[in-house]
Parts: sequence; structure tokens; C-alpha cells
Amino acid sequence: MFSWMVVRRKGRGGYVIAQVRNTYRCTAIGSVLAPSMIILSTLRHPRHGQLLRRHWSSFTRTEEALTIDGLGRFPFRWLRDSCLSPECVHPSNSQKLHRSSDIPHDIQPATDGVRLADGQLHIRWKDGHQSVFPRDFLERHSSRERLKAFHNDVEEVPWVAENIAGSSSLFVDYEALQGKTGLRTAIDQLCSRGLLFVKGVPNQETSDANCELRNLAERFSQIRDTFYGPVWDVVNLRDSTNIAFTNLYLGFHQDILYFKNPPKYQALHCLRNRVIGGASLFVDAFHAAQKLRLDSPELFSVLATTPVPFHYIVDGHHLHHTHPTIELTPAGEISQINYSPPFQAPLHIDTPAVFYTALAEFARLLGEDGRMFEYTLKEGDAVIFDNRRVLHARTAFADKEGGEGKEGEPNRWLKGCYFEADTLLDRGRMLRKAL
Repeated sequence: MFSWMVVRRKGRGGYVIAQVRNTYRCTAIGSVLAPSMIILSTLRHPRHGQLLRRHWSSFTRTEEALTIDGLGRFPFRWLRDSCLSPECVHPSNSQKLHRSSDIPHDIQPATDGVRLADGQLHIRWKDGHQSVFPRDFLERHSSRERLKAFHNDVEEVPWVAENIAGSSSLFVDYEALQGKTGLRTAIDQLCSRGLLFVKGVPNQETSDANCELRNLAERFSQIRDTFYGPVWDVVNLRDSTNIAFTNLYLGFHQDILYFKNPPKYQALHCLRNRVIGGASLFVDAFHAAQKLRLDSPELFSVLATTPVPFHYIVDGHHLHHTHPTIELTPAGEISQINYSPPFQAPLHIDTPAVFYTALAEFARLLGEDGRMFEYTLKEGDAVIFDNRRVLHARTAFADKEGGEGKEGEPNRWLKGCYFEADTLLDRGRMLRKAL
């Protein structure tokens, strides 16, 4: 049972009589309420045998917004724009049927057009339109934190070598990815730490068309085609157009930053590894960037605002794009890193001198002791990493005696591909909801 108490501010001071189970209470109202404010409260009465617990839901109304006690402030333009009625959101496909720009700047509910009932906010607007908002909808949108929780995303966890080595889900079995629980574990690992190793991926088939890497990648997302093709080989070539296709040391970098939208994830499957050396190295650039922000905020700002050009002008291609070293979200959070010395083009002639200082400090942090995770891929291993966050490198290697494979077959052979985040994020959210 509910009893309602309505307070209207009249004059400088005021009183209200609220009826509660045939009794009357007189409540003084101070002068702090503006003339337009209305407070609406509900008092729940205990059922037989229950302790007395009061659950109040109240709001104050101004000309521009509704403030709901315990939830927050909801502007009327936002409420009208977010209306869930069939006239505003298509019932079957959930698509919005109006534009935000259609909402009048002075939109308001009718004088007595706001009420709370049955756990919902009901609004009757001056033009007669009706809106109903469930409480959980309003709670969800009352803060960035609550909305983030609704979307069921995994928090990013910056790491150094010791942290990542202790991650229980850093290594997963390929067979486990065929089930929902194993796939969710792998997706969560990629979302939180950006690095995952998969053991036991069949490596007998080496052709691009039938390689197992395609099946592995498609457990997470659709393969992204580039000028390298949907899948490609990393092997030692004598006259290579890319340092990755040599046996030389390959320093920390990210792939294809000369694209406007570089690929989010990279997967590498080890088909053959019969060499000395060739260890894979990884470092979390988010962790280094956060430390730079903490220790030297002015240098962090330089890397977040100075454009750096990258290019690939070779082998019949002319690719070029510019990115800041550290990309931020509108809220100022680190979203992506762009660091690839082998593919960096000459800086703009007017690049400030302090940029060189900032980049040198960032490079020093990336190379700090204890930051790098090292692992030598075995045949049948695969690694997947966030190409916009985790830098990768490789030590030099040389053939070892007796390590020859089939005639004409390379002794170190990785099959690679790229894929994007959207499908992976979608699958992760649905798996977390289901499990």
C-alpha cells in the first residue's frame, strides 16, 4: 500500500497536510524551495509481520530538468529525446524514429504531468505526448559508471611482465575455445590485458585457404582483409620489403599505422619453429603511458597532441596517415597508442623540440626492466594481441643444425591475420549475459 504526499511551495513559507492511513501530519516547508518546485514522495506501509521500512522516491522539478532523489538530474530535453514510446522507438527493431535535433529547447511536461507509479516515471508533455521510463532505465543512464556496467564491458588492466605472467587466462587451449565458457575467458583476457596465447592449434595445413588460423580468428571476429591479403605469412626472405620478413631483430612496434584505421587485433599462428632465437616480445604501452601521465603530465600532453606521420611507400603502394602517439577519449582516457618507429615518416618541419624529449621518455619507459613479456612460440602455438595497445617485437634468429623442414619450407613460419573489435565485443557481452 502506498500513501502519497504532495508538497507545493506557496508564498514565502508554507505547510502541507499529508494523509497517511487516516492520520494527518503537518509538515513545515522552509523558504529554500523555489516557487516552481514540486516534491512528490511515497511511503510504503509494512505488511503484517514485516518491520517498518520507509522507501521514499521523490523528485524536484525546475523549468529545465527533473531531479530524482537517489538517481540524479534528468534534463527535460534528454527525457523527451530518450522516450521509449512506440512513436519514438520502433517496437520491433528498436531503432530511434526521431532526431535529437527535433526536440524543442524549451520542452516541458504539462503542469501536473509528472508522476511516479509502479516503479516507473510517467510524463505527459505539454503537446500531449506520453512517456514512460522504467526505474532501471533511469538508473542505467544516471551515471557513466552505471551505463558502463549495463554494457557489461571488461575493465582494461594495465600490466608489466610479472602481472601478465601471473594471469590465469594468459594461456588457453584451442579446444576450450569451441565452448562458450572457454571463449568468454579468452575474450575477457583480450579485453582486459590485450594479450592471449592459444595452445594446440593444428599446424599441418599451411595453405592460406585452409589454414587453421582462419577458424581461430573467426571464433572472435571476422578477418580483416588488407593489401597483405586476408591471411599472410611471416617468413625469412632474402630481399624483403618488410623487416618482419627477415631474421633480424625487430624492435617494438605496431602494425599498419599508415592506415587511417589500423587493425585492432593481430593473430599469429606458429606453423614451424626450428631456429635458434626468434622469441616474441610484448609490452603494454597503456601501462607506460599511464606512468608518463603520472610522472610527467606535460610530456604526456605533448604526445597526445603532436601529430606523427607514418608511411609505407614501397612495392607498388603509397600509404600514409598521421596519428598522435597517445590517443584519448573525449573523457580524457587513454584509448589507443600509435608507436611504430620502422614505419614513421619524417616529422613535420614545425614539430616542437619538446616532442623529441617526450618521445624519448616514452621509449625509455617502454624499455624499462620488468616491463617486457617474452615467450618463444612453439609449433601449434598462436598469439593474439591488441595492436592498438600492446607493442610487439622479435629477437633475431638463425637456423639450427638439423632443423631443416621439408624441401623449400622455411624453418620459422608464422601465419598471420587481423580482425576488428566490434564483433569480439558483441560476442563477449552476450556470453557474459548468458553465463
